[in-house]
Amino acid sequence: MSSEKIKVTIINDGKTIEFEGSYEEVWMSVNKYFSELYPTFKIVKKLTGAVDIKELAEKLAGKIEIREGRINIVSSGDAKKKILLCLAGAYIGKTLGLLEKDFLTPKEISNCTGIDEKITRARLSDLRKQGLVIKKEDGLYGFTPASLKEILETE
Repeated sequence: MSSEKIKVTIINDGKTIEFEGSYEEVWMSVNKYFSELYPTFKIVKKLTGAVDIKELAEKLAGKIEIREGRINIVSSGDAKKKILLCLAGAYIGKTLGLLEKDFLTPKEISNCTGIDEKITRARLSDLRKQGLVIKKEDGLYGFTPASLKEILETE
């Protein structure tokens, strides 16, 4: 991702507000602005199961890194925690435009976590049964908000 600065201008009800900085800073600031301006967004998020990107990013800080299109798990933990961190990282990476996709193959998850692929597949199956990951028909796995509690409890 480029280190260029961007600027976003929002005109609302005759008032102008500007956000300037890196893509990530501006994205989070605009999200925060709208969530404060329109509190019903928070209610809608809860009803639809949407994730607060800023909150998730803050919780993942120091646990994962996203560099050069790759997720690196920097936090220690068991296979379950590493897999959940990896998928949460893919979700936030895609949302912030740092990664191309948010659903990963077991092999990609294995590469990110350093866990043997056979163990990764077995754990993914268990996690899916527990409702902590989503499995699409094409065999790709993704983050679900239900896994946040699991990630945070093992800190």
